[in-house]
Parts: sequence; structure tokens; C-alpha cells
Amino acid sequence: MMRQIKQIKRTIIKMAVMAAPLMGVGGGLGLTSCDSDTLSGDSYYTFTGETVASYIENRPDSFSVFTQIVKEAGEEALLSTYGHYTAFIPTDEAFQTYFAAHGISIAQLTDEDKREIVYNHIIRSTAIDYKTKDFTEGALGTSNMNNRYMIISYVVADEGRNQIVVNKQAHISRPDNEVHNGVVHVIDHVLEPSDETLGAILDQMPEYSIFAEALRLTHLNDSISETYDMSYENPYTTEFVNVLGYTMKPLTRRRLGYTLFAEPNSVMQTAGIGDVEALKQYAQQYYGQEDADDPTSRRNALNRFISYHLLNRQMSTNSFVYSGPCTSSYYMDKRYEYYETMLENRLLEIRAGNRLNMQKSGLFVGIDESHSNIDGMNGFIHSLTHMLVYDEAIMQHDVLNKRIRFDAYSIAPQLTNNNVRWKLTNLDGFGGYTMSPDYCGDYLKFNDASKFIMWASDYWTNYQADEISVRGWYDVTVRMLPVPPGTYEIRLGYTARSWGGIAQLFVDGDIIGIPVSFNYTGEQPQIGWVSDDETTDMGAENDKMMRNRGYMKGPNSVYAPNGQKTLRQNIGALRFIVGTFTFQDYGPHYFRVKNIESELGEFHFDYLEYVPTSLIDSEDKD
Repeated sequence: MMRQIKQIKRTIIKMAVMAAPLMGVGGGLGLTSCDSDTLSGDSYYTFTGETVASYIENRPDSFSVFTQIVKEAGEEALLSTYGHYTAFIPTDEAFQTYFAAHGISIAQLTDEDKREIVYNHIIRSTAIDYKTKDFTEGALGTSNMNNRYMIISYVVADEGRNQIVVNKQAHISRPDNEVHNGVVHVIDHVLEPSDETLGAILDQMPEYSIFAEALRLTHLNDSISETYDMSYENPYTTEFVNVLGYTMKPLTRRRLGYTLFAEPNSVMQTAGIGDVEALKQYAQQYYGQEDADDPTSRRNALNRFISYHLLNRQMSTNSFVYSGPCTSSYYMDKRYEYYETMLENRLLEIRAGNRLNMQKSGLFVGIDESHSNIDGMNGFIHSLTHMLVYDEAIMQHDVLNKRIRFDAYSIAPQLTNNNVRWKLTNLDGFGGYTMSPDYCGDYLKFNDASKFIMWASDYWTNYQADEISVRGWYDVTVRMLPVPPGTYEIRLGYTARSWGGIAQLFVDGDIIGIPVSFNYTGEQPQIGWVSDDETTDMGAENDKMMRNRGYMKGPNSVYAPNGQKTLRQNIGALRFIVGTFTFQDYGPHYFRVKNIESELGEFHFDYLEYVPTSLIDSEDKD
């Protein structure tokens, strides 16, 4: 089975590489730098005027093996062409260690083996070469040519200097050798990304034996074993398509990915859990005793416990929370994201600093960075510092009893797993992405008449820099995040434009009021936006007047580099109050927008908000 999965993966990757650069890269991850003065090795830029191919070929004393593998794999032309390549090149000594460890020689490698070795060490981007100043703890923003992420970590070497480690396997000995088509980092080991599932990797880690056994008993390891959705039928026949005059790249494959949070045995033991039987009893305290004898049942307590540790999207520790330029500086420590776990309809909150389900008291479940970012063939394993459970009382009345704002791109896991979310800026040769109406399944769907565009700019007036723009006779339905039972005000965040058009809104299939005109801009009397600076009460009375008309200013926590303002200070950044809704049970809720005026109208989708009605009077401006 593993051999079949590997062959399928190789076939898909080969098709992708032949077609075009695999990934768009953006500034969305907000990669921060490590102080170059503390790095070991020759941490300076050396521009050689060579290409990646000629750089390694011209240094046979160091890279003769990699050069031979590149040539015999038929990839020399690839590394000689114009582009943005980040190459992690093993030395000849590294290859000798690799061959000895596997009991093989270079002559025994197949052409497919050689191509896989090359692709494991090369990132091909549309716009960026990753120098060490762009590194941060976690995954680089673009995957390698085998569609796997390079994991960066730092260790303290001699004399207290930081040393960079790639994939927890190889040290960078000579960084930042700039060439005409990218940058070369010399490494001391051959990179070998795991071809195993997250469950199989966990089985090999004795320090997680209790969690691993629970994962096996529940059969949830089977739910996180696939790499691609082979049922998806790609309707596109060209690399790029024209949407409303813009060059867009269609999403043609549906990659799957997963994130697994796991408590090591030491954390379990601190909670009084010494084996899986004790874990079952612990789980029953939070999830009940239904189907107690069947751990494969989704109603079983152990099954529910494990499910809450799983996300159906692949994320490293530096990609949970937005860290790009569109966040007010004072708000950096308050950033957050919400993700639906594989425990159906149950949310996980992750705050800046990788603090999970942080309570008002300050208590939270942390992530042990030094033992996280364990890379499997389709996701990551992260180590927890405390027990993670969905405690109904705490989650409903504390952690989730607040304004829940979520970006348009955070809803569908397909947009994370296929490198769209936070990777929409600095694209080279195309403006953004589009997709077929069924690409995101139930999470985000639209009719054939919709002209669907996904794009971003660090200089636009948007939450997290990105936006979804839909024109034509559109009919769009979004599966909003599931929230605990309660009464909520729902709001749509968007940018007001004179060509917005008129649309009918629906929630859970019900028509909401009269059609809404998105043609109105902030200065028009139907909205009545007035700058806080032009009032004597910092906009308090104007806020009330706008609410009476069904609108709100944008949040103060989101910074708009275009004009050096927060969204609250920007006349075009608005929130439309969809209405007040009471939900009796857990479950997904659907927000639908249908164009009823002109095919020239636009649905600008930036973000959505749930706000418990009990908190509206005391709500802040963030």
C-alpha cells in the first residue's frame, strides 16, 4: 500500500513539475529573520553570477555526486533556467554517509530515485529566493518540488552561535550563496522526507506510545492517511485562464493534509494517565460514555478525544496565525485563528505564540516547539505541553464566548492544503487563483455563472491582505464556522465599492431581509461614515448611528498599509450587519449571497464575524 501511495504521489508531482512552478509564494507568513550576527558559518551573501546548475558543476570537489544525480535525472536544464530557486545542496561527504547508511551506491539509484533526490532539495518559487534572513522556526513558505515543506530550526552551536538545521536532519554549513537564478545553501546531510503517514511516524516514537495506541484503537489513523483526493476531476486544460481580463492560475489538483496535536507520555503521566485504559477513563469525563465499548464509533469518548487533536489541514507551527503586515503593531500578541477540528463542529482557538484555547484566566495549552514540526508525507505532528480537551463549560462560556472573526480563506481546508491561503502576494506572471465551483466541496461553493477570483496585496485594505472577488450572475454559499449554541450577531466584512451591485443574502437557507446594495460607499448617507478624528467622542455616536443603519466601521486591529491607516480609519472598510440568529445546537451554518441586479456587480468577501449578543454593548473597536 505504501509503495502504491508513493507511486501515485510521484506521478502527480511529475505532472505538476512538467506543467509549471508548483507554488505561489506570498508575504502572508510574515517570515522573520534570525540575527545574522549570531549565525555560525559564513553568513554573508556571495553573488557568483552563476546558475544553480553551474554553481555545483564548477565545484567538483564538493558537489560531484549531486551534479551527477542532477544530470542523470535529466534536470540540469531545470536548474540552469531563469527562475527563483532555493537549493539545499549536500556535499559529497554527505552522500557517502547516505549511501553507507542505506547500503547502496549511486549506480543502484533508479532515474526516479535520482529525480526524487533532486526535488527534495530544491524549492522553486514564483518570486522569492529564501535566504537565511527569511528563515523562521517552522516551515518555509513554499514547498519543495516534491510538494514537501522544508522545516527550519535553530540549535546553539559552539560559542553560543545559532546554527540552522533543515528538516531536523542537515546543518547548513555554507549559507546564502547567491546565483543568477536563486540561492544555494550547502548542507551536511542528504534530506530524506518521510514517506510515512502521521500515524506510522507516531508509532515509531516511544515517548508518544499512549497517544499512538489510542490513535490505532480509534482507527482515526486511517482518516489521515491520504495525500490527494483522487476523485477530483480537473476541468481545466491550460495552465492559466482569463477571468475578467486577469490572468489567473486554476487549482487543478486537490491535495489533502493534516495536523496532529499529541501529548507525550510525560504530559499524560502528569495528568495521572499511565496507559490507554486510563486515557479512556479520562476522556469519558469530558465526552461521556456513549458507545463505550467501541472506540471506532465517532460518539465514543476516546474517539472524540483523539478527533479533537486532528485538523484536516497541514500546518507547521509558524503557519497557524497570520503574521503579515496587515496587523496593527499593538495587536501582534492578540492575534488569533479558529479552526474546526475533526471532532465535528468543535472549534480550536490558536492565539499568537501558539497558545491553544486560552482562557480569560490566562491558562492555555502550549506547543513544545522543540519537539514539533515532525513532518510526515501529508502533514505535521506537534507536541503539546498540557492535556487538550473540549470542555463544554469552558469552551462555551469562556474561550469561545467572544467575537469570533474569521478570514474568507480560513474556512475551506483545501485553500490551505493547496498553497493558496497567505500565499497570494508576490506572484510572478499571474494575478491570483481561480477554481472550479466544486473544488472546496461544502465549505465554499458557487454556480457556473460566477467569475471567481482569489488574490491579495499587502497594500490593499483587507483583513489579512487577501480577498475573494466574485462577479457575474454569482450565487455563492459559504459554510461558516460552527459555534456553540447561543444567540449571535453575524457580520460581513468587505470593502465598499461603487460597482458592488445588489445581492440577496441568506442564512441557513432563509432569506434575510430585503436585498442589500453594496454600491453604497462610506461617505453616502445610507451608511454615514465619519472619521473618528472629526468627532468629539472618538466616533462613539457615529458608531451608534451606523449600527442603526446596519453598518459598522472596520476593526482597529487590522492595519492597512495602503494609506497608513487601520481599517477603522479607512472609509472603504465596512462591516454589514447581516442579522441576529439563535442556534440551539452545534452545527455548521451557511451564508449565501446571490446577485440579483447586474453581472457587473461584485461580491467582495473579506471576512465574517460571530458576536454573542450579550457582548455587543461592551465590544471593543478591535
